[in-house]
Amino acid sequence: MPELSISGISIKGISAAVPSNREDNSTLDSISERSRNEILNQVGIRYRHVAEETTTAADLCFSSAQKLLEELNWAPTEIGLMVFVSQTPDHLVPGSATQLQDRLGLPTNCVCLDINQGCAGYVYGLSVMSGMMRSFGIKRGLLLVGDTITKIISKEDNSLRPIFADAGTATALEFDADSKERMVFRLGSNGSSFQAIYTEAGGFRNSLNEDSLKMKSISEGVSRQANQLNMNGQAVFTFGLSTVASEIKELLKSEQITEAEIDYIVLHQANQLLNDSIMRKVGFDKSKAPSSLYDFGNTSCATIPITLATQLREELMNSRKTMLLSGFGVGLSWGNVILTTENIICPKLIYY
Repeated sequence: MPELSISGISIKGISAAVPSNREDNSTLDSISERSRNEILNQVGIRYRHVAEETTTAADLCFSSAQKLLEELNWAPTEIGLMVFVSQTPDHLVPGSATQLQDRLGLPTNCVCLDINQGCAGYVYGLSVMSGMMRSFGIKRGLLLVGDTITKIISKEDNSLRPIFADAGTATALEFDADSKERMVFRLGSNGSSFQAIYTEAGGFRNSLNEDSLKMKSISEGVSRQANQLNMNGQAVFTFGLSTVASEIKELLKSEQITEAEIDYIVLHQANQLLNDSIMRKVGFDKSKAPSSLYDFGNTSCATIPITLATQLREELMNSRKTMLLSGFGVGLSWGNVILTTENIICPKLIYY
């Protein structure tokens, strides 16, 4: 698709929250020592924060938003748009956005939307927020992005359990019609490959029944129910190296931006080997791709903002940075954006 360019929208702050409960892959006794070493050295993940049974993505995003509003000194009544991006909402009906509107004390005329998106969800959320704020003249908005993805992963699935974790984030955006700041997006999807990352049962195509709740052995060390997450890791890896890398190059080429003009490429945090390979393919040094995998694992739609809020916090707070953000995965979908931040507010990480 052609690029979508939106001017006048700037990021004013980013905050993130993770559950206090932390698991250590180096002591995970359900997998062999060899597998533990591969997860640490190739995938790049040691620690994962896992939500308690009663903690939801909305809770983590609420905590992040509350802290961010406080540090920005923004009144909740000033928020005209709030978008909640998640695949793990509090309820099937209604969406979580309206409940978050009430919890945060946002005005009743605040536009509230839920978006069901995963790995590309942060970039998609930014595109929806910036487009609506620009079109409708909304001065201030909140983008809440988070998942408690571990709730749909089998504890007997050693292919996925050591990878995924939970987090919730909040991003504050502001519209200034006179600002020359631009966000340039390049988005896309290939739904023919949706089964690369999906849950077979639990929706309304294949509803829950006695059979879908049975634990089934898939392979050695991998057992799951039909309503739990299934991922074809090789298909996702191939997708990242082909489609994602080429889409990043196309965006840079279209905007005539060189490596020297990009301070950082912040990639979805799925796999360190994959991310290093993408950076080589687009011709950037991997030092320009900060990683939060070691400490936080794959937090689904929250990986990009949690990387910004933890790995680049001091730089974002104290300087101007031009970045390319790239989310990719579930759908299969991808979303890339080039944007600039300057001296934004980044509260310290919240442990919920």
